[in-house]
Amino acid sequence: MLYYLLLPFLSILLIVLQSTIADIIFSGRLVFEISLIAVVYAGFRFDLIRGVILAFVLGFLWDCIGGPVLGLCALIYTGIFFFSFFAADFLTIEKKYVVAFFCFFCAFLKEIILALFYYLVFKVNVLVNTNFIFIVQALMIGLFAPVFFYLMDRAEVFLYGEKE
Repeated sequence: MLYYLLLPFLSILLIVLQSTIADIIFSGRLVFEISLIAVVYAGFRFDLIRGVILAFVLGFLWDCIGGPVLGLCALIYTGIFFFSFFAADFLTIEKKYVVAFFCFFCAFLKEIILALFYYLVFKVNVLVNTNFIFIVQALMIGLFAPVFFYLMDRAEVFLYGEKE
């Protein structure tokens, strides 16, 4: 019950933190999506209901701050959660390179879906000027994902005494 009460507040804190990091370090040109890594982590470690709620709340809050259409990132984050939830059975998620590659793939997939949406709905080709930024952003997310997974595992051991 405490999870569902704290989820909106901690999600807002995470979204504000990642937006602040992007503004300070990258001058707003590049978004460092810690929330996407959290959704993949939830897909690998959480049960279905808790993970879907987390993915939807993070995506919805990301939409409220800077999304083009309300609900688009919530839909994408929920889809990425389902993809990572069902892929966790087939992957060895204890290996760092598997986590890094999977998060890179999910970040790149998210950007491709957004670019496709912009093109189909708004008739704007965002890949003309920003194709290199998509790859750099996905690469950064992929490289930071094992660190995030390690920190979350350590926090779980600290809070519960053992890994669930």
